[in-house]
Amino acid sequence: MNIPVERACLDVGIPCVVRQQTCDIQQHAEEHQGWDLQLMQLSSGCFKGQMVRFELDGLSLIRESSNQALLKRGALSCHQVSFNFPLSKPRDPLICLGRRYDYGGVLAVMGGELPEIRVAADLDVLSLSVDYQKLAGLSDETQEAIERLQSGPCYLPSFSSYQALTRLFDLSCQWLVLRPDLVCRSVLSDAFLGHIVDALAQGAVESVMPSERKRVVDRAREVIDAHHDEPVSIPSICHDIGVSQRKLQYCFQEYLGVSPATYVRLFRLNAVHRSLACGDAWQVQDEAIRWGFFHLGHFAMAYRQLFGERPSETLERSRRNSAKSG
Repeated sequence: MNIPVERACLDVGIPCVVRQQTCDIQQHAEEHQGWDLQLMQLSSGCFKGQMVRFELDGLSLIRESSNQALLKRGALSCHQVSFNFPLSKPRDPLICLGRRYDYGGVLAVMGGELPEIRVAADLDVLSLSVDYQKLAGLSDETQEAIERLQSGPCYLPSFSSYQALTRLFDLSCQWLVLRPDLVCRSVLSDAFLGHIVDALAQGAVESVMPSERKRVVDRAREVIDAHHDEPVSIPSICHDIGVSQRKLQYCFQEYLGVSPATYVRLFRLNAVHRSLACGDAWQVQDEAIRWGFFHLGHFAMAYRQLFGERPSETLERSRRNSAKSG
């Protein structure tokens, strides 16, 4: 995503084009303006992300990528519909509500609570968010497809103009920065909306229904949440929800792409990281114990392996950022 844009806001009414390099999943989530987003890092290593965003008449655009596999959940304004176009070939399948999609396609979600999705590392995604009423008035030919969006997330399996959409985004960024006085923003907005209409019209809109194993995963995660301050065992989880370890394993692998034991470890490590990165912790030791890590040496090793830095470095960066903003 080599877009020569840093930040442009030349006058009132002229849209800002913002390019942000992120080095932390919490920072990356907060850069999604208009979204209430929660991220969990699933793969190991230092997080590196980048994002470009701007607004056009009634349309919000966010292009993002990160070098780590992520689990995403959150919320969007209830009147908005978001269309998420992959601009690169997915390295691993997209998993949405336990359904796997091995090929590139468009995930469309109505506002409110968003479906939980797992995205592959290095996936370049463009999210176009538009008011539902504006979307409904675009084309009579796509009314049936648009109405289906109200029943839940949908997957549009065929879309062949990713290169054209990428070029349109790149050129829009360049013109909005270099010559915003010459840009007709309504024309640009219509061009992006045309890609949405094309995606809706090209193929069948598949409703993404939760997999049958979602209920088992949800119940297991309730137990994990309730015992966040202790290293709850997999046999204990199975006993509490009444399933075998084999079934629990299948359910987690299908729904989240990780084993139950891996999820428990990632859940607790990400929780500590979130507290340290947000400045909610005074000391690393206290936060580690709060999330059930009593052997601090093992904790520090696991934390560094997942996030590519010591927990003290995360906390120190958070304090520096707070001092700058304060």
